[in-house]
Amino acid sequence: MSEPRKILVVDDEPQITRVLRQSLKAHRYDVRTAADAESALDTFRDWQPDLIITDLQMPGVDGIDFCREVRKLASTPIIVLSVRGDERTKVNALDVGADDYVTKPFGIDELMARIRAALRRSPADEGGLTMLEDHDFVINTAKREVSVKGRPVHLTPTEFDLF
Repeated sequence: MSEPRKILVVDDEPQITRVLRQSLKAHRYDVRTAADAESALDTFRDWQPDLIITDLQMPGVDGIDFCREVRKLASTPIIVLSVRGDERTKVNALDVGADDYVTKPFGIDELMARIRAALRRSPADEGGLTMLEDHDFVINTAKREVSVKGRPVHLTPTEFDLF
């Protein structure tokens, strides 16, 4: 049995994070939460989630800048979940790196469908191919690791994406 997919929820509203945590766990996702962008970036770096759900309005760094920072590190799917529903805000979020945008209040079934769709498109799930080997050269796409002659090659998330 495969490991559950990891989802990071970033929202400063405890009620929203509680509902999302419970719903996502009921759908067998591994979930962590953060109340602000700074702690979310720390969790992102340490835990490497498969998907991020983030609000735009947070204390300190807002969700737009958070998306921008994540995009500097990786191509992890990002779904924005925000009360702000105007077209300009949606376009801005999508332009800086969000993959999808859901307006609050939201239906949990629709959000789950959007999560499944985003995860289907994510690199770790492309056709089930996870290992590429050519003599001394090995690429593990699921773990995002590269090794040459058995020695790991350190690549940043962006370098791995380009590679």
